[in-house]
Amino acid sequence: MPLQSALPRIVTVGRHRIGRVLERMGPAVAGQVRVGHVSAAFDEAVQAVCALHATEPVDALVAAGASGAWVRERVDIPVAMVEVRGFDLLQALASARAMAQARSAADTPRIGLVSFGQPSPQLARFDALFGSGIVQFSYHGPEDAPACVRALQKAGVGAVVAPGLVADLAEQAGIPSVLLYSDAAVLQALHDAVLLARHRHAERARHQRLETVLGQLQDGVVAVDTRGAIQALNPAMAALLGAPAQALHGRLLDEVAPALGMAQVLRSPGLEPEGSEDVVQLALRTLAVRRAPILENGQFTGALLVCRDPAAIQRADRHLRANRSLRGAGVRWRIEDYAGYSVAARRVRRFARQFAASDATVLIQGESGTGKELLAQGMHRASRRAAQPFLAVNCAALGESLLESELFGYDEGAFTGARRGGKTGLVEAAHTGTLFLDEIGDMPLALQSRLLRVLQEREVLRVGATTPVPVDLRVIAATHADLAQLVERGAFRRDLYYRLAVLRLSVPALRERGAGDVQALAQRMLAQRLHALHQHALRQHCSAASQADALRLQRLLSVLLEHAAGYGWPGNARELDNWVERLLACRDDLDDGLCDGAGPAGVQPWLEVFPECRPRAPDTSATAGRPAMLRDARREAERRRVREVLQEVQGDQRRACEILGISRATLWRRLRAQD
Repeated sequence: MPLQSALPRIVTVGRHRIGRVLERMGPAVAGQVRVGHVSAAFDEAVQAVCALHATEPVDALVAAGASGAWVRERVDIPVAMVEVRGFDLLQALASARAMAQARSAADTPRIGLVSFGQPSPQLARFDALFGSGIVQFSYHGPEDAPACVRALQKAGVGAVVAPGLVADLAEQAGIPSVLLYSDAAVLQALHDAVLLARHRHAERARHQRLETVLGQLQDGVVAVDTRGAIQALNPAMAALLGAPAQALHGRLLDEVAPALGMAQVLRSPGLEPEGSEDVVQLALRTLAVRRAPILENGQFTGALLVCRDPAAIQRADRHLRANRSLRGAGVRWRIEDYAGYSVAARRVRRFARQFAASDATVLIQGESGTGKELLAQGMHRASRRAAQPFLAVNCAALGESLLESELFGYDEGAFTGARRGGKTGLVEAAHTGTLFLDEIGDMPLALQSRLLRVLQEREVLRVGATTPVPVDLRVIAATHADLAQLVERGAFRRDLYYRLAVLRLSVPALRERGAGDVQALAQRMLAQRLHALHQHALRQHCSAASQADALRLQRLLSVLLEHAAGYGWPGNARELDNWVERLLACRDDLDDGLCDGAGPAGVQPWLEVFPECRPRAPDTSATAGRPAMLRDARREAERRRVREVLQEVQGDQRRACEILGISRATLWRRLRAQD
């Protein structure tokens, strides 16, 4: 659509004598509007106006007489008609009488008055009362004009007052003529056209703004009037309806797409529930549809319908959730969430707070499930980068090529199947924030050198790119492995190890923290799960656990943990969390008598559900004179626990991972260590 001028545009339409008057009077309003002229009449004028309007919108027309009425019925543009006013008519008749008297000796020569449509009965009564000698004639189109002039000649009129075409033809036939329309009437019509043009210009500008806004929406939007006729729609809606927007304007929406069903909101505009959506099937597409009435100055003028693709809603939801997870606000844990009152737990929290104040790289070492990512999130949340992205990647969960593209990204065309436009890697996406590299000990050697460059040069080079991108980020790495030993075996780069291990945080296993920490951590896990169940019950409008139920579960958990005091918790916090979840799942079958001080015999019926409560056989290794190193004893306990669980689940590794609270990769490492 062409760009609009700041001024509205009007066009005067007419030829012969009225055309010349319109052209002459047009400059009187030139400062308010842009004025053009079409020297044509009837069908020729309609064609010329439509051609001009197609090139640039015309806001209003000025026309007169039969030709003006003809044009007004055939174009969708406001027309200001030049009106014949009483005083102007009297002046024109007086001028015609003077012309007639100059040619005739009669005291009251006959004066002809030609008008479009029917003769005026009021003027006929005036002539009958006063004998003014006025004879009225009418014509309805260009084909009637010559006959009208012949009738004037036959009536013997001395002069005629007529519209432009008849006036010119009468002059050619030797009858003096006066134009029916005065300059004052033409000027008034021009001023009327200015008002019409301003209103139309403003409406069109508003409509163009609306169409521009709607055109940017991915949802399909259509507005209808009170009849249900389409008044405006965006390209997305036109595509859903399967036709160009121009072909849909003015058509009834219920006829174009009956499935969209606008009848209800048009019948009862106040009854449509606010925010309600329906799911409809339009052709082969499933759409979420929202309808709403349109009110203008408190009056119901139509309705609006919005069609949304459910897949787009799901994509947007995934994007928003993913975006929230990139920001500090999406970080779940704080340093204080590392529960426990033991000396070891307090030491971990103290060092984590100190490390949070620094931008140096942190290496967290500890077994799986000991809370390494919790501490990484907590340090990020307590740092100056808290409002920036926190991105995490498990280096053991991805193959080398996939891990490379995830970490460093790639340029378009870097390899077959590369996404158009390339991809931003996590290192680049974590700019100004924190990148958490879990299981860093399992990173392939080829990628270790690329990570070393990021840490040294603070820049990242995408796969297939030639220009590095500067980055400002903090790296926190975590591993269950002994990186120093991996370095000695050549499985981990020495230079990268020292780049990572600027600040070191050793996280103790759960069995090393004492029974008090196990109780504290388990009770916190239980409280969190009960809170989550309570919130779910509120959303589902169903009953939640009572305070008495919560206290009963806390007592049961405490007693069970006392009976499991000798257990080593090889899965650490993950295994303990699974244990708490098992307690909630079996809570209806548990006997409250256990809380009344029942001994081992009272626990026996529950061993199938909680085998961790079995009495532990004494460790005879020391008495045999073969004292074991602490690490060897721990590994043996882990192997024994893995064998027990695999035997319980008949070799189902997925179920074993759930019970132990460890990943598949960790289970495979444990199994390889036993071979």
